[in-house]
Amino acid sequence: MARTDNFRKQHVEILTIAREINQQLGAVIAEEDATRIRRQLSKMHGLVGLHLAMEDKSLYPSMLLSKDQEARDLAQRYSQEMGDLAHGFEAYMKAWSNISLISASPEVFTEQTKAIFNALSKRIHRENTLLYPVADALP
Repeated sequence: MARTDNFRKQHVEILTIAREINQQLGAVIAEEDATRIRRQLSKMHGLVGLHLAMEDKSLYPSMLLSKDQEARDLAQRYSQEMGDLAHGFEAYMKAWSNISLISASPEVFTEQTKAIFNALSKRIHRENTLLYPVADALP
């Protein structure tokens, strides 16, 4: 089993939820749909929080202690970069903390949701293709 297998599985779960939510977005979001979306967002929030905690407690420290300079540099850069995205995601979650807000402003919610999911998707792609292969190659 590769060092990053669990991280990659979490990425799949996060992206699956994002796709499910994306299918429900639009100019009008009924309260029933907003309830389902909010539940999915809560699940995603938990997964993202767990994922970040695992990276911060396990992946980055092991890479920072590596003899491999590339691994140390990547861990440092990715750890710092994630802070901005994590803060953005937290702000998004607070802004859309209940179903009434979602169903009252579906167009704004849709726009902001697509933007934050796009940022998460890009980050996940970079981790899967650039960070994790280096982590997996470490002794």
